[in-house]
This record gives sequence, C-alpha cells and structure tokens, in this order.
Amino acid sequence: MWLTIYYIFCYLVFGYTMLLIAGYIWLVFMSRLAQKQLDINLPDDETIKYLMQGSPLTPAVSIIAPAFNEEVTIIDSVNSIMQIDYPDYEIVIVNDESTDRTMELLIEEYKLVEVPYDIAMRVQSKPIKRVLKSTDERYSKLIVVDKVHGGRKADGSNAGINVCSNKYFVCTDVDCIIEPMALYRMMWFVINSHKPMIGVGATMLMSNACIVENGKVVEAAVPSAPIPMFQQLEYLRSFLISKLGWSRINALPNISGGFGLFDTDVAVKSGGYDPMSMAEDVDMLLRMVTYMKNSGQDFQLALVPKVCCWTEGPGSLKQLARQRTRWARGLFEIVSNHRKLFFNPHYGPIGGLTLPYLFLFEFIAPIFEMVGFFFTIWLALTGGVNWSAAFLIFGTIYVFSAFISFFVIFFDYKLKAVNWKHTKASYLKLLLATLLEPFIYHPIITYCSNVGYWRFIVNTTAVWTPIKRTGVKKRS
Repeated sequence: MWLTIYYIFCYLVFGYTMLLIAGYIWLVFMSRLAQKQLDINLPDDETIKYLMQGSPLTPAVSIIAPAFNEEVTIIDSVNSIMQIDYPDYEIVIVNDESTDRTMELLIEEYKLVEVPYDIAMRVQSKPIKRVLKSTDERYSKLIVVDKVHGGRKADGSNAGINVCSNKYFVCTDVDCIIEPMALYRMMWFVINSHKPMIGVGATMLMSNACIVENGKVVEAAVPSAPIPMFQQLEYLRSFLISKLGWSRINALPNISGGFGLFDTDVAVKSGGYDPMSMAEDVDMLLRMVTYMKNSGQDFQLALVPKVCCWTEGPGSLKQLARQRTRWARGLFEIVSNHRKLFFNPHYGPIGGLTLPYLFLFEFIAPIFEMVGFFFTIWLALTGGVNWSAAFLIFGTIYVFSAFISFFVIFFDYKLKAVNWKHTKASYLKLLLATLLEPFIYHPIITYCSNVGYWRFIVNTTAVWTPIKRTGVKKRS
C-alpha cells in the first residue's frame, strides 16, 4: 500500500511540476508579446505629455491615500504626490484616527482648516468627522479627511472614494514615492482604449535603498539588505512577467493596492473595497469584473510596464512574515469568497484561465511544497530516496527558476523599466538574489503561506499590523 502511495505521489509531483514550468514559460512568452505591442503603441513620456497636457479629453483623477500612524513618512509622501506632473488631479489624504502626530503634522505643514463639504456615502466606511483644506493656494489640490478608525486600509480607501469628485481615482499608500509622470502613463491607456478601461495597474518596486530629493526618487538602487533585495527581484518578476503577461489577454487578476487606477463609477457599483478583507485590492477588482460581466458590459484592464511607484517594503524577517502571512490569508479569502468565478468561462479569461492558474500554482503550491518537504524527509530516513535522481531533479528545477529570474533581469534592462543609478551594482545584487533565493527566501515565503492558510482555516482573529516605517534616504 505504501509503495502505491509513494508512486502516486511521485507521479503527481512530476505532473504538477511540468504543468507549473509550462505555465511559467507561457507567461514569459505572453509578457514578451505584450512588451513588443507596447513598443509600438506606448510613446515615450515626453510625447505622452505633449499629446495629453493640453487636451480637453484628458480626464481628471483623484489620488486617495489612507494614513494610520504615518508620522515618519507622511510629509514626504504628500510632498511626493504634489510633485506629480498632470494637468488636473486632487489629493485625498484619509487620516484613519491616527494615535501619533500624523494629523498634527498635516495641519501644521499645509495650514489646514476645517471646511464644509458635501459627502455622498456611496460605499461603506466609518463616519467622517471632518474635512480639511489648506488656506495656502499652493496646496489647493489637497483634501484631508479625518475619520473614525476603521482598522484597515480598505475602510480608509472607501472614505476617500466617498469624498473624491473625479471619474477616475488612484489608490495608493502614504509610504509610497510616486513618479512624476505616473498619471500620464496610466491615463494614456485609458484614453486610448477602445473598451471602457476599468482598471490600470502600474509597476512598483522597493524604495528601501533609493535616494529621494524633494519628493522624487533621484537615485534608484537595489537594497543591499537581504530581505528587501529578495523582494526587489520578486516584484520585478511579479510585474514584468506575471502581470504584464496576463494583461496581454485582458486577464489581469490583481491591481496592487499600493498604486492602482480605477473607474470610480464601476468601483462604487461594485461596492468599493471590502473593509473586512485581507486582500481588498484583489477582492474589489474581481467584484468589478463580476459586475461588468453580469451586466453584459465589455471592459479592459492594463498594466504600465515602467516603474510608477516606489514603496517601502518590510526590512526585517519579522515584518516580512507578518506581511506574507496576511497575504496568504487574503488569498484563501479570495479562493473562498470568489469560488464561483474559478474555472468559469462566463467571466472571460480571468475566470476561465487566470483564476484557475492562481488556484493551482499560487494557492496550492505552498501546500504541495510543504507536504513534499516532509515526505522527502520521511523517505530519506527510511532509505527510499534515489539520491542521483533527486539531485538531478532539484538541479533542473533550480536552473529553471534561475532562468526565469535571469530573464526578468534582462527584460528590465531591455524595457528600461528602471533607470538604476548604480547599474552594475544593482544588477549584480539581483543576480546574487537569483542564485540564493531558492535556499533562503523561498522557504520563508512557503512557510508563511501555510501559516496564513492555517489561520484562515481555524478562524484566528485577523489583525492588520502596518509595517514599521523607517523613511527613505534623503540627499543632503
């Protein structure tokens, strides 16, 4: 009996691995096709700005940034948003009843006073206590919302949606440093789409080692610290292979909550963000897709392959574990709450292709790996391992995973998604991360994913713990 189980498991692992490799190769191929298409259809920044800045057809945008206990980064973040180069936008900062000096610093820095404001409660959020604007004309774009604490970013984002006044909104984090041309790049996809564009994602990378001057990243660099360095490589793979590849067939499964643009009307009709979700960005996008499909409307999703936003990632193992455990729990929520979309062609390529891939190769993979790890230990202890074959298989998988990372590094170089200040040093760090990731970083992510799944299964109380900010480096 045990021998039968052994052979079944081995064949199952082999078949699963081959499917996973085929899926990665397909995404690499699709991302390359998307990049070729963008080479033709996406002009350089100067051309985009020239065509859009004087056009009456350029839509206005609201930028929503919830803040809770962000005194370390709040002023730099708002200053960064104010550096955005775009003809018509407003900034909505939502203070989620911070217990530190976040609100005090905003009032002092931007000369804020309470003003009467017509608020339409279009989506669910905790009560808004007051709305403030600046008495200084330089900050006329800025609106600060002071609300009752909601506990999670989603509630703050919903409060921002209730206050914003434009057809499109961008949701971001207050620790983010936004590229000045970000809105031009994103809105280019909106105004050139033949279908209603309901969401545009943008490439994001780690700001941990970047040098910032006047709210702008002036020197982009790969962090030297191990945890952020691995994340930089991971983010490059996620945006330039996975998300770019899915965008090629209009099947983008996620627009990052760190920086993403949405159609306000569709988001409101879909219910906005779920204040109780641990994966509110994926959840809202899937509900928007569900709304559009169920109402018989066509739509488009897109991804900007150039870096539009820099975010401060976890700098320690403890912070990383908290974040990834939360993400894994959120993924389990998505699989549970949106199960009717999975393997359902009614919802287009997202339901028929992307979500099955997500289920099989992102949701199931950590479970498979953990079971395989303990099964291998049992086989080793009982003398059931053919070590020659085991090393051959491991070597093959290692080389393939390194190939994927090597490809995305080359892809970044080719696409010029990032203008690294110290080019050679940055690429050498990414190559080092590629070689070490399977032994150090990936096992940590696998462990955190399984912990997150277990906490969802046993219904442990979900607690949102924000990352402790240290702020970015500033040029003297």
